[in-house]
Amino acid sequence: MKKLTIILLLIFGFNLANAQTGVQIDFDQLKKKVEKSNADIENPKKNIKEGTWMDRAELMMDIFDSQMLKTRIGMGLQEFMIIAGQPKNRVTEEVEGTVVEKLIMDRAVFYFVNSMLEKYEVLNPVVEKPLDIAQESLKKATEIDVAGKKSKKIKELYNQLKGLYISEGSNFYAFKNYTGAFNCFNSVIIIGQLPLMNQKDTAIYYYSALSAQFAGKNQEAIEQYKKAIELGFTSEGNAYSNIDQAYRALGDNESGLKYLEEGFTKFPKNQSLLIALINYYLNKNEDPSKVITYIDKAIADDPTNASLYHAKGTIYDKLKEFEQAIEAYKKAIEVNPKYFDPYFNIGVIYYNAAIKCLEDANKVPAKELEKYDALIAKANEEFKKALPYMEKANELTPNDKYTLESLKNIYFRYRRDNDEMQKKYDAVIENLKNL
Repeated sequence: MKKLTIILLLIFGFNLANAQTGVQIDFDQLKKKVEKSNADIENPKKNIKEGTWMDRAELMMDIFDSQMLKTRIGMGLQEFMIIAGQPKNRVTEEVEGTVVEKLIMDRAVFYFVNSMLEKYEVLNPVVEKPLDIAQESLKKATEIDVAGKKSKKIKELYNQLKGLYISEGSNFYAFKNYTGAFNCFNSVIIIGQLPLMNQKDTAIYYYSALSAQFAGKNQEAIEQYKKAIELGFTSEGNAYSNIDQAYRALGDNESGLKYLEEGFTKFPKNQSLLIALINYYLNKNEDPSKVITYIDKAIADDPTNASLYHAKGTIYDKLKEFEQAIEAYKKAIEVNPKYFDPYFNIGVIYYNAAIKCLEDANKVPAKELEKYDALIAKANEEFKKALPYMEKANELTPNDKYTLESLKNIYFRYRRDNDEMQKKYDAVIENLKNL
C-alpha cells in the first residue's frame, strides 16, 4: 500500500492531473468565506436552501485542496514545484532505510520519495476536518432537495468528495494513523451506499478493513473483509487470511477456518493461506496433511492448474515427506514445463539431503571409514540429482541468487572432474558478482 492513493484513484477513476499551475492561494480570503458560510447556515432564510449547503461543501473541499497547495499525492517533484512554488526549506533524511525529501512550506510539509509526493502534513489549517464538514453539508443539501432538482450536482460533489477522502485516508495510512485512514475509507463507503449514489466501492472495503485491522478495530475489519470478499476484491486471497487473523485477535480461533479453506481453494498460490491452514491443524494437534483434501478438490475442478500441484508438493515438503513432495512437484512440471518453483524445490530437496549426508559424515568416528565413505557417496549421489533441476531453474529464472549459490557449491565440488564443470563454476561466480 505504499502507493495507495495512486492505486485507489486509478481504480475509481479520479483525476490526479487536474491541478492548476502557478496558483496563488489567498488564505485570508478563504477564512472570510468560512465566516460567511458559518453565518449563512445560521441564517433561517438561507439555511433552508440546498444551495447554501452545496456552496459550503464546495468551499470545504476547496479549503482541503488549498491546504495541500492544489497538489496531489503521486505528483512528481518537478510538477509540484511548478504548482506550489519554492519551499521555505528543503531537508533530506533517511527514514527506515528510505531517503525522504521534505519540502517545508508556510502552511504544510510535503514528503517525497524517489521524487514523488508520498504524504503531506498540514501545519496551519484554515478549518479542522473540512471533508467531514463537506460531507455533513451535502447530507443537509440532500435532505432539503426533496424534489431532486439538484441531485445531479450533489452527486458530482459527492464523487469529488470521495476522491478527496481517498487521498486523505491514504495520507493517514502513510503516517501510520490507521484509525484516521479507516474513518476516511469508511466515509467513502457510507457515501457510496447513499440512495442517491448507489455505488459499490469494492476495493475500498478491503483497504478500509486493512486500516481497521492495523488500528486494532478487528470487529470492524471483519465486517469490511466480508463485504470485500462478497464483492470479489480479495487482494489475491489476502482478505481471507486477514479475516482469520482478525478473528484470532478477538480470541476466536475457529470462525476464520471457513475463510482459509475457501480462500485457499481459490488462491492456492497464496502462501499466507497455506501456512495459516497448516498452523491451524498443528495448533489443533491434527494432521496438517488435511490441507491436501482441499488441494485435491481444487485439482479435480482444475487439473491443468500447475500451482495446485506445486502447493501440494509444498505441504509434503513442510511435512518432510520428500518423496511425495517430489512426485507432486514433478506433476506441476508436467503440467507447466516452464514453472520455476517446482524445479527449484526439487533441487533444494536433493541438495539439502546431500548436505545432511555431509554433516553426518563429519560426525562419524575416524575408525569407521566404511560408514564415512558411504555417506560421502550418498552425498555425491544427491548433489548429482539436484544438479539438473537447479540448472533448469536457472535457465527459467536466470540470476536468481539462491539458485546460483546452490549451483556454485555443486560446481565447486565437481570442478576438478572435467573442464565443463570448471567453466560452469567460473560462470556462476561471475554472475553472482554482477548481482
